[in-house]
Amino acid sequence: MEAHQNLLIVTKQEFYQNKHITAYEWWLYDCDLPDRLTWARLRVFNDGTADSCFCEGGMLYGFKNRDYASYILSEDEFTRFERMDEEDEQEYGIKLADIQCPIWQEHPEQPFKYLGTY
Repeated sequence: MEAHQNLLIVTKQEFYQNKHITAYEWWLYDCDLPDRLTWARLRVFNDGTADSCFCEGGMLYGFKNRDYASYILSEDEFTRFERMDEEDEQEYGIKLADIQCPIWQEHPEQPFKYLGTY
């Protein structure tokens, strides 16, 4: 890790080294509902850090913790799928029980950017 103009620069290798995933969260883009399901993913790691990604194979954003990783998603109008309820079903005209979260493949060459806090 290297400090640069008051920013902490963390490489992808440094960020993911010796970590394992403890939780997955799937988020849906409000603006596309009900016509299309546009997913984002948040992962929490055993050391409390987290990452967010807006599409399979897209840029991975690393954060100090889950809260910061969720801020970037909620600011871009994504809603955590597991928190959606009957009101959301009525508002969007969808049936949550019929929706399955995706399974994204890991892409070793996937770009990464450490944001730390957001």
